[in-house]
Amino acid sequence: MTPVDVDQHRRRAEEFIGALDLEYYQHFSGQKEVCDFTAIYDRFPELFTKQTIDELEADYKNYKGESRRAPAYLLAFMVDGFMGAQTKELTDEIANAESQATIEVDGEVIGLRQASIAQANEADRERRQRIQDARLAATEEVLNPRLDRLWRKAHDLARVLGYDDYMALYSEVKGTDYLMLRAQMEGFLQDTESIYERSLDKLAFAKMGLGLSELRSSDLPYLWRAAGYDHVFTAERLLPTFTATLAGMGIDLAAQNNVHIDAEPRELKSPRAFCSPVRVPDEIYLCVMPKGGQDDYGALLHEGGHTEHFAHTDPSLPFEFRHLGDNSVTEGFAFIFDHLLLNPRWLERYLDFTDSADFLTLANVIELHFLRRYSGKLAYETILHTQTGPLDAMAQVYSDKLSDAVRVQIPSQNYLADVDDGFYAASYLRAWLLEGAFRMILQDRYSMEWFCNPKAIDFLRQLWSHGQNFNADQLLLKNGGGKLDADPLKHHIERALGR
Repeated sequence: MTPVDVDQHRRRAEEFIGALDLEYYQHFSGQKEVCDFTAIYDRFPELFTKQTIDELEADYKNYKGESRRAPAYLLAFMVDGFMGAQTKELTDEIANAESQATIEVDGEVIGLRQASIAQANEADRERRQRIQDARLAATEEVLNPRLDRLWRKAHDLARVLGYDDYMALYSEVKGTDYLMLRAQMEGFLQDTESIYERSLDKLAFAKMGLGLSELRSSDLPYLWRAAGYDHVFTAERLLPTFTATLAGMGIDLAAQNNVHIDAEPRELKSPRAFCSPVRVPDEIYLCVMPKGGQDDYGALLHEGGHTEHFAHTDPSLPFEFRHLGDNSVTEGFAFIFDHLLLNPRWLERYLDFTDSADFLTLANVIELHFLRRYSGKLAYETILHTQTGPLDAMAQVYSDKLSDAVRVQIPSQNYLADVDDGFYAASYLRAWLLEGAFRMILQDRYSMEWFCNPKAIDFLRQLWSHGQNFNADQLLLKNGGGKLDADPLKHHIERALGR
């Protein structure tokens, strides 16, 4: 057996990631109608084999201490790639089925991907429900049979790699104890339950005349849409506000030759902003289709946080630290940016929004809702990803876990569509914990207006430069933040919404 050539795999892996992210960008920016991830995987057949993984596992055991970090990241990437390579046709089939599917509501034909926007913008409560019902029916008919095949195959592949189940595999290769994180977030759910119920009940009544017990899941997108603030969060001001925010940080977006802004309207373009880091830090795409609304601003700021992190990564770092590692880190930087919407000083400076108290209450309730929702998702996924057979029974588990977390009855049909690869829900939760701690550091050291303080931006640039060399726990510890836990988040929430 020829020994694995680790350096060759590293080079080819970087080429693969670039090609895959470029395909993602071209499809979801609406420039390429058909998504063809299969063709990308087929160009790199030697990368994602069980033999390669076995050899990299053996190679990993030769390293000690800090030197194990890069080989660990490479091994985790190869496992992700193995999963992707074995399911690539299904992944393409699902993406293309979703992009082509439509629903019909009251005689109007709506694309399945656009239906969530239509629902969020619909003031008529009963029509909102009809849109959701049609979305869920399409999910059940078009997506769930394919997603069932996808996840059952992924679960089988975990055993092929020698693990008891999918959770055991990812807990090992990602170095994350998902059950411990679940327990931590269940404590957070208990600690914030009364704040959440009281705040959501008050908000829903003020905005919709409904008590918490009357809320339907179909109402939530409309409530979070916050159309009453559209005069502040206009489509025309979206990109200028983002550009001005960066300028206040000493970053000239127009002069960043490695950052490509795609704001062109296209029929098939994803309505939500996204970032594609094709070559870090040399070729980063930030794709946006301005439509207005506070959620649109949050999405662009979030993806802008990714963009600036990748764009400021030290180019001399090894491939593993520029492209791989703990994604909680880049998600944490993204949250630092999108949580500017929770900062009254930023709202006043960049949007002339001086009377923002009412909006800030809503924004913080939204924040708490999604923190609780993802805590429920993790609890569900720790059950889903220990399954070794049919997944039908998981639909009710999904509904139960999420309904309990958000205190609104959540339908069961999204039990497979609402699941990301590789326990990414856990990455988001760890990112929230990381951002909560860094937000406290930024505000305590540099004031609430840290976003225009050169010393604060120097601190961020230094953090960005590491790429993802360190995981979230290490990065926080090395920068004076202590242990990664939920205490800073609870502090921010209680300060905004009361105890």
